Order: sequence, then C-alpha cells, then structure tokens
Amino acid sequence: MTDLERGIPVKERTPLSRVKDAMARNMKASVETLALSQVSRELDLTGLQAAREQREPRLSLNVALMAAVARALAAHPDLNAELLGDQIVTYAAVNLGMAVATPAGLIVVVIPGADQLPLDALAAKIDDLAGRARVGRITLADVEGGTFTVSNLGMLGIDFGIPIPRPPESAILMLGTARPRPVALEGQVVVRQTCFATLSFDHRFIDGAQAAAFMTTLNELVSEQPDWISR
Repeated sequence: MTDLERGIPVKERTPLSRVKDAMARNMKASVETLALSQVSRELDLTGLQAAREQREPRLSLNVALMAAVARALAAHPDLNAELLGDQIVTYAAVNLGMAVATPAGLIVVVIPGADQLPLDALAAKIDDLAGRARVGRITLADVEGGTFTVSNLGMLGIDFGIPIPRPPESAILMLGTARPRPVALEGQVVVRQTCFATLSFDHRFIDGAQAAAFMTTLNELVSEQPDWISR
C-alpha cells in the first residue's frame, strides 16, 4: 500500500477516533482564533513536597498541584476568563480542567468550583474523574464547562512543553516532572525539588505581566511550607 500523493509505503490507515477528531478540531480552532503567547518558569516544589507528605491523609503531588493552581486562579481571575466579541467575560467559578491519558486518547475532565473544594474532596473528585475516564465511563457533564486546564505530563517523565488552550478557554498550564535540581539560594547552590511550568494564554486580552503575576503567585503557593495544605 502506497500513499498516492507522496509515493511512500504506508503501514496502515487508521480513522481518527471521536476523541482525537474532536481534539484535532479544537486545537485547530484554538491556533486560528487565539493570539497565543507563552511564559515559563521553574517552580520550587520543596515546601509543597514536604507538606503533602506530612499531611494525613497524604496527598498525591498531582492533587496538591491542582489545588495550588486553583488557588492561584482565584487570586488572578483575569486568567479564568475568555474574550467574547469585544467583552472580557471573567468567571466567578474556577472550573478546573485536568488532562487524563486514556486508551481512547487524551480527555480533559472538569472539576467544578475547584478553588472552593476542601483538599480531601478535591482528591476524591480527581480520583473519580480520572478513574472513570480511563475506563470510558465519562459523561458529557464531566467534560463541559471548563474555564482553565492543567496538563500535568510530569507523571510521564516530560520536563517541558508548550501547550495549546482548548476552546473556549483562553489559557492552559503544562507541568513537567518534579526532580531534584541545583538551585542558587541566598548565594549558595542547594538541591531543591523543582518542575518547569509553561502557561499558554490568549495575548489579545491577557498580557505578559498578568501571566507572570499568576506564575509568581503559583510559585509562592508551592515553594515554602504552605499552610493551606493542612486544611
């Protein structure tokens, strides 16, 4: 079997699944519609790692990071928004999307009001949605209404990437693997647990200063022993 246009032998042809077809259309619309820009920084997770391990019940790193992102968005609602015509629509609820790898492809499930959930409730919601997504038991209500998405590829060993927001959302955060890395701190080189984070956003109404302020708040929430993680 040979591709008629390129003359290259073809191993097989596989129709796009419904999930991947929807992803392809959404990503194309995002690139064509948004004025995409990115900012990145290294997040110091040392305090967060220590706090979550001391907590009972112990939180997974993913849950702790999702909670930190939700709190950062509550402090920076200009990223929890979208541009509709000539109006910036800022949402009161942080409906946090979470990318989940499934046999059918990547699915983004949505946690409504993530910034208002107690940590144990957030952990239970994340476990429920991720578990049902992996076995194909997600409903339409589980994937609709997101205002901001987190793609945590750290669990897959990825350090850095540039994500694309999924319409109608205007921003997305990609998180890389948490690793021990050398860091200059108060004139000394020390080893800290860090990860790289990249924020992609719609530069039509979110500027670089707003994006940087969000990333600074996020780093502050995870770098030292955070008291919010005990609640």
